[in-house]
Amino acid sequence: MPCIRKAVIIRTFTHWFVLLVAILTALTAAAADPKVERDVRALQKGAIEQDSLNMNYGGAVRKLQAAVAKCGATKCSASLKATVLRDLGAMQALSGSVDDGKASFARALQIDPSLDLDPAYTNPMLQGVWNDVKRKMASGGAPAPPPATAPAPAAAPPPAGDFVHTPPAEALVRTPLAIYVEYPGSEALGRVQIKYKGAAMSDWKTIDLRKIGDGYGGLIPCKDVTQGSMQYYIQGFDPHDQPLAMSGSRTSPFTVEVTAQISGPEPSLPGRPPPEQCAGGEESANGPPDCPPDFPGCKAPKKEVGRKCAKDDECASGFCLDDKCSEKKGGGEECDADVECASGSCKDDKCSSKKAGGEYCEKDDECASDHCDDSKCRGGPSVEFRRVWIGVSFQADLYVMPGGPDACKLNAAGTKPLNSAGYNCVNPPPADTNFPGNNMTLNDEIAGGDVQSGLKVGNLRFLASVDYAFTPNLLVGLHAGYVLFTDPAKAAPGAAFAPVHVEARLTYVFGQNALFSPAIVNPMVLFSAGVGEFDAFVPVTVALTGLQASPENAWLTAGPAFLAGGAGARLKLGSSVAATGALKLEGAFGGTAGVLFGIAPEIGIQLGL
Repeated sequence: MPCIRKAVIIRTFTHWFVLLVAILTALTAAAADPKVERDVRALQKGAIEQDSLNMNYGGAVRKLQAAVAKCGATKCSASLKATVLRDLGAMQALSGSVDDGKASFARALQIDPSLDLDPAYTNPMLQGVWNDVKRKMASGGAPAPPPATAPAPAAAPPPAGDFVHTPPAEALVRTPLAIYVEYPGSEALGRVQIKYKGAAMSDWKTIDLRKIGDGYGGLIPCKDVTQGSMQYYIQGFDPHDQPLAMSGSRTSPFTVEVTAQISGPEPSLPGRPPPEQCAGGEESANGPPDCPPDFPGCKAPKKEVGRKCAKDDECASGFCLDDKCSEKKGGGEECDADVECASGSCKDDKCSSKKAGGEYCEKDDECASDHCDDSKCRGGPSVEFRRVWIGVSFQADLYVMPGGPDACKLNAAGTKPLNSAGYNCVNPPPADTNFPGNNMTLNDEIAGGDVQSGLKVGNLRFLASVDYAFTPNLLVGLHAGYVLFTDPAKAAPGAAFAPVHVEARLTYVFGQNALFSPAIVNPMVLFSAGVGEFDAFVPVTVALTGLQASPENAWLTAGPAFLAGGAGARLKLGSSVAATGALKLEGAFGGTAGVLFGIAPEIGIQLGL
């Protein structure tokens, strides 16, 4: 009988307990604040769907801690607060703070024991931690207490990449931040840079790292090291300035917390002491400006935006406009020149918002070059074009031939043409001998042999070339080769320069960053000077007194010096292959002609190295 009475009492107590829990739950739900819940759900969504997917677990922890604080004791429903605590525990564990994660899991399970992990981020490690907490709570073990004070979230695991790099654990405000990386790859690096963004910065900045020992190092300026999170990523370029290596990205950067005090050692470069903290927040790591800026050895700080300047390198922003230090303009802002824009591109009087060469990308239309390869923009104002171009070309010469009488008659000494144009005659092939040669008797018998002026085909030239691109528009090179269909005369008059062609050439290709721009065809102009053989012939019939008329070839020879200029187009066949076509005006000086003018169409192909 006592056993039955005891069972009834326990059953009655259980019913009342369940009823009490239901009433408390209903009261809690009724007390929830709809506006707070909307804000909490927005923070929760941003943490899971943005920060977590980008492995920015520190950012996710901060959002979820803010969500828990907003809920307070009564402003969120129990079910919502439980899921927020569950998500907070998951992000804490993923960021490396497993004990904090267990404590948050326990708080979530105290509210809702039936809760499960969100499949959006579940992995075997998290599932094991979650199961362990549930098992201990089910067996009556006390859940791990939450921390008395909310500690700063642990840094997210460093992004993977091509460089070996350990980000500083923490950094001191207004102190140059030392960054050191090593590259284990076999390809040669031309330069290494980091792009960084401090807590008070609206856009990313770039600094180049110098070679230090086995790696590369540099300092982020103290004026940018402000309290909060410093984000950065690393890029490497080959000797041709093409993107080669990368660690981190804009969406998954390295992160260092910058605070007013740090507990560990200050970051420093290998073998060097830690940089000193800048005074007042404006001086550089080199110390206060106690000398005139132009004094030899003076290391005065860079000027802030709005201060007067005379040149770009006086400004921290690297840009002096209208005698004042200015920030580069962002996408969509009005501009007059490329240099005003952070993207390096001003189109239709507005700065392009597209990314420069080497920057992280996901789609072609994010890049100024319209090419996104392996998550990096190809090309751009700072990278990114082939400097050395080798090629071959073919050129045909057409000369303006003057008219004149007695093209084949020599002077009395037989040393030079009697005609003022400078023609000398050669017997047609296969003889190819001077006419009349040394036969002065035959020379006296010559009558006729007049030449009519006009345009005649002259030489053909096959040339090899090597050009160096000093800018994405300007190339300077050497073109040399062999000349065909030259004057066959073997002695004076008419003996010509060797059948070779050597010239120095300057080429300007029109269009913004023409060598790597998306444009397929770009106009160009060229100018050249050099040495070579220039000649052509006109068939004539020579009347001989008392003899049968004789067909001869009247040659006109000029050179070896020449000048040329022309215009044409460059057709892009790929990122490193281009075809060229041009029409040149040329003038040759010297030889029997004295001066010979003509036009020369040219076609060629070039390969960028």
